[in-house]
Amino acid sequence: MSVSEAAHAASSPWNAKQRLMLAVLLAIGVVGLIAGYVGTSGTLRVSRQVAWVNVAGAALLVYGAGAVLFLTAARREIGRRRLSLFGDLDPGRGAEVVMGAGLAAADLVSAPTMTKYHRADCSFVADKAALKAATAVDHEKIGKRPCGVCLPGGDS
Repeated sequence: MSVSEAAHAASSPWNAKQRLMLAVLLAIGVVGLIAGYVGTSGTLRVSRQVAWVNVAGAALLVYGAGAVLFLTAARREIGRRRLSLFGDLDPGRGAEVVMGAGLAAADLVSAPTMTKYHRADCSFVADKAALKAATAVDHEKIGKRPCGVCLPGGDS
């Protein structure tokens, strides 16, 4: 294998097995489409034509499955490479939420002007001042309802 072939193989998101699988599925699809066309055009009986149209339809499904598998394998590999190069670019996932002093993520908080109570790590209370922690029962006694996003007080 030459240096340029090795560089191309390393830059391709598909391995040899995936390329072979694509070639086989596409070949089966093309052969089935041709067989369906030839079979349909060679007969006048509708019942025989329907059978050949079904063959062509199944071949089209095989062809499409090959293309979908090929593209999803590439997308997965490109995602792995992006992750290895840049890390997780989504700042919301896995990031620690900065909460007020003395609050844990499981604490239930609200501010006097809020109508709902939230978990301390809920995005609706991020960077809010005057948050007070209390139990779910205490929040509900003063008329506050649970947040529909962070679902405080549930199994979390």
